[in-house]
Amino acid sequence: MSKGPLITRSELRRQKEKTGIRKEFDVPVREKETMKLQKEYDRKDEKIRNFYRKEAKKQKELTKTRSGESRKSRELNSFLVGAIIVVALLIGVVLLATFFL
Repeated sequence: MSKGPLITRSELRRQKEKTGIRKEFDVPVREKETMKLQKEYDRKDEKIRNFYRKEAKKQKELTKTRSGESRKSRELNSFLVGAIIVVALLIGVVLLATFFL
């Protein structure tokens, strides 16, 4: 049979104290590493958000169509033709007034 325990209580206590001390020293290191990783993650996330925000600005919703543009062009054309006719008539009236008066 066994002559004694493989490890004594005092030895167990010493090992726990050593690992406990190591854990206490490791906590700030772990916190620094997690903070560093969190900052890196936030930077990457912000970069991705900026990229997609810029892409959304570039790709605006289409508001112009060919038929709409051609309709506007026809309306403007008819207005300008009407304006030219009115101006031509006024010039004609002024010329008639100057010749016959």
